[in-house]
Amino acid sequence: MLKSIISTVAAAALICSFTSAAGPLDDADGAQTLLRKSTRNLETAEDIAANPDPLTVYEQMMKAQGTDRDLQVRRGNKGPRPTADSTNTNNNDRTNNNNNNNDRTVDDGLLDVLDGGCFANPARCGCEHLKHADYRGDLSTTMSGHKCKAWSQAHNFPGEGLEDGAFCRNPLGSGDGAFCFVEDNFAGVHWEYCRVPTCSTLTDGMRTFSEVSSTNSASGMPGCVSRKELIDLEFEVEELLDSLPSLFQRSHHLGGIIRLCAHDFMDFDMSASDQMGADGCLDFDHKNNRGLREIWGEGTPWHTLHKTKHSHMSEPDFWIACAMLVMKLASGGKHDMVHTFLWGRQKASSCRGSGDRLPKGESCKDSQEVFLDRMGLTWKDATALLGAHTVGRGQNHLSGHHGTWMPNVEKAMQWDKGYYEELVQRAWAPRNMNRDNADFMAGPAESQFPKMMLNTDICLAFDIDTAEDIRCCTNINMINPATGENRCGIFETNQCKRIDSTHPRAESAQAVLEFLGGNTPNGDSTRWYRAFTEAWTKATFNGHNELWPVQESCN
Repeated sequence: MLKSIISTVAAAALICSFTSAAGPLDDADGAQTLLRKSTRNLETAEDIAANPDPLTVYEQMMKAQGTDRDLQVRRGNKGPRPTADSTNTNNNDRTNNNNNNNDRTVDDGLLDVLDGGCFANPARCGCEHLKHADYRGDLSTTMSGHKCKAWSQAHNFPGEGLEDGAFCRNPLGSGDGAFCFVEDNFAGVHWEYCRVPTCSTLTDGMRTFSEVSSTNSASGMPGCVSRKELIDLEFEVEELLDSLPSLFQRSHHLGGIIRLCAHDFMDFDMSASDQMGADGCLDFDHKNNRGLREIWGEGTPWHTLHKTKHSHMSEPDFWIACAMLVMKLASGGKHDMVHTFLWGRQKASSCRGSGDRLPKGESCKDSQEVFLDRMGLTWKDATALLGAHTVGRGQNHLSGHHGTWMPNVEKAMQWDKGYYEELVQRAWAPRNMNRDNADFMAGPAESQFPKMMLNTDICLAFDIDTAEDIRCCTNINMINPATGENRCGIFETNQCKRIDSTHPRAESAQAVLEFLGGNTPNGDSTRWYRAFTEAWTKATFNGHNELWPVQESCN
């Protein structure tokens, strides 16, 4: 039921949002469309001819970044080219499977999980059906022994989330597998494939899944997770969400389980003696964790599901599995990370000070300290993870921030790139300035369900780093057609500065553009899904040296 509701709403949203070049997006506060718009009230053909359309928001941001091309990856004649089946097959298969969700059985669910899936350890091997695109090991020589050079020196694959290191990778999932550009050599070789180990597979009908990548089986270890259990859990998560009495409750729990998981792994500090990370330990009384007891506490749906059916799973593993399944459901099956799930995390008995390590939402200084300095991620990773705000909502009595990142509760149940569209297309102005719950909002202040962005959201694309810079609006050219008033209110003359290519956060602004998928409207969230999967994998693996793939069966 939930999948069909989400799929229908998603389709309607895309039609409403992108098929009209002139109309508003879909709601009364006048979100700017992603197509060209005029900043003036042009009424006649002569006026229109004399006043050509200004740059779109996309193009303005691209100009600030020093980019004047469409954001499609340029491959030139270097490196392997993607083939038709390397980019579309899995998505098409997934779409075809999802069209038959109403007739699903347990066996069908098993096939869904296995279809294109690969329970692998990316640090050791790569999945064959992904052409080793998931490989994240440290192999740095090619088949012929050439040394790889850092990807930062190769210009064919910008913005693909590659580590700045000399390792074998397959950023586009193309060609025959992982490769790298090599150092200068007398043979004139520019790039070459690498001998990346392929995770061994077992065959189940026409589909495959990876077994444990080492020779050791973990089926008898405490906390073992089998593939059947993940299948059962997916159905149970869907039933849990369907059982909630209202769309607001569903939206709250969709975002809540992801927030619970994120607050667990965001306390990781690679330089601390007690690194923490995804360990199932939270200080629920800390102000940064307000509201999470409604998600995980005695008698709550998620806690009850764990206690009654999956108590042998560790809490951190259970939280991560549930969050990943929620993302799959809310994306209509388009973002399926089940193949990346590894288990073996243990619940910590103490995590004193963990709440103080979490971002406060006040500025990008918070994000810098949490995601880059302590977790070891990049600005692109941080920007991808913050896209999780696309689901759920904030409430005054919980987080102190009231509203949704999306225009309505239905859209706050869709797992897609909508967060980035909202970020760049609305007129966001400061709210609650000089208070602990300072943030940005769009629309009338008296609205019962206002649209909001945290300061840590806005600063991904705009420079609001000082007290003076933050007194601005992200789009001062937006006029309410019903009243003729500027949507920025008192900030109508103060345009927030867009981050340019020289800014320390240029990578975050470029990532926002990349996740939008180009400078023209489109419904493709693939680039965000790919970047999110990589960032999520890093974040949930942090601090764990021995995690195990899902097992054929558990003893």
